[in-house]
Amino acid sequence: MAEQKFVELVIESPFILFKGFLMGFIEGTGEKPVYFFSKRTGIKTETLVESLKVWFGFETLVHVCIEKEFAEKLKKALENTYEKLGMKVKSEKPIKSASFDFKVTFYHKKDAKKFEELIHNLPENVILDEFKKDIEEDKEAAKEKGIYTVEHPYIYKAEGEIVGDFNIVIDLFLKMKELPHVELEEVYLNFEE
Repeated sequence: MAEQKFVELVIESPFILFKGFLMGFIEGTGEKPVYFFSKRTGIKTETLVESLKVWFGFETLVHVCIEKEFAEKLKKALENTYEKLGMKVKSEKPIKSASFDFKVTFYHKKDAKKFEELIHNLPENVILDEFKKDIEEDKEAAKEKGIYTVEHPYIYKAEGEIVGDFNIVIDLFLKMKELPHVELEEVYLNFEE
């Protein structure tokens, strides 16, 4: 299977207008591209200056990470409709890889086991970096019941970083988001030169 290439497009447009355009364009082409809206997914997007411009209403930008092949068609469609809709591509950057940091705390062995299975069975082109874990077991605390007890009989803590191919890292990020007691930093994109 060929490696999927992704790009980050920054579109000058209100979010709702671009989202509607993208949904209609996808439906019209009949294709099923993989894409992620950066802010909705948890991908770090802009610098402080960009954030301030958007916050003060000077610019309306949409960051979307999308398959490179489909992005070419989308850019052409945006060019063709610029006169009517006023949307345009402000920038395009090829994505080389992605990464995110995590911290977890579990109070049940089954949750820790599920997490361990996820991070120790990573697909090719994705690595677990700077991984540290600590497990505490207290037999005396086992007499108390519930998640809000003063002491827990089992505490699993871990932290690390997931690094690798963009689409796989995003998939792992979204899976980890669903787990209880997981703190995730934003996904950082590394761009090709």
